[in-house]
Amino acid sequence: MKALVIGGSGSIGSAIVTRLLSEGYEVIVHYNQSDIASLKERFRNQPVQFVQCDLTQTIDIEQYFGFIQNLDCFIYCAGASMYQMLEDTSDDDIDVSYQLNVKQLIRLSRHFLPQLRQSEQGRMIVISSIWGETGASLETIYSTMKSAQHGFVKALSQELALTSVTVNAIAPGFVKGTMSDEFEAEELERIISDLPQQRLVEPEEVAHVCSYLCHPMAKSITGTVQKVNGAWYL
Repeated sequence: MKALVIGGSGSIGSAIVTRLLSEGYEVIVHYNQSDIASLKERFRNQPVQFVQCDLTQTIDIEQYFGFIQNLDCFIYCAGASMYQMLEDTSDDDIDVSYQLNVKQLIRLSRHFLPQLRQSEQGRMIVISSIWGETGASLETIYSTMKSAQHGFVKALSQELALTSVTVNAIAPGFVKGTMSDEFEAEELERIISDLPQQRLVEPEEVAHVCSYLCHPMAKSITGTVQKVNGAWYL
C-alpha cells in the first residue's frame, strides 16, 4: 500500500507518517520548510520518499508529483494558522490561506483521483480543524477555509460513492505541537484549563483516527468529519 502525506513534516503529519510506516505502508512525505537532513534521519531505513514544494504558490503538479504511481491513500495535512482580526487581514493573507487550505487540496485531489479509483481501497483524508465546524474569534479566515474543506469532503464523497474511494475529514481540537508552541506558557495554561479533558490532543491520537479511516473495514465510512477534540464543543 502506498500513501502520500501532504504536510508530512508537521506535528500531525509526522505522526501520521510514522503510524502508516508501522502498518507496512510505503509513504511519500511532502514538506516545505523543514530540514531535509533531519527528515531523512528520522525516517532512515524506512520506505519513504520526499517531495519539497511551497503549496502557497501556484505549482506545476506534474513536475513535483508526477513520479507517484499506484497511490492508495491521499492525506492532506498541510495548513497554517492565521490569528488576527478580520479588518487587519490583507488580500494577500486571504489568498495564501485559500491557496494552501482549499485550492491545492482540490487540485491535488483531482490529480490523484484516477489512481485512487484504481486502488481496491482508495482513501482521501483531510486533516481539518474544530474551527471548521464552530468558527473562532480572531480566526475568521482560517475557520472559513476549514469549513470549505468539510464541504469539499461531503460533496466529493457523494461523487465517488459508487467507487472504492472514501473521502473523510478529521477535525482535531487543540493539538500538542507546532501550533500550540506558538502560545506563551501562561496563555497555553489558561487554554488547557478551559478544555474538558484538561489536556491537549496528542498528534498520535489524530494519526490513530487516520489509520482507522484507511482500514479496509472502513469502506462504508465516507463523507464524515471525525471529531478528535476531547469534548471541546464550542
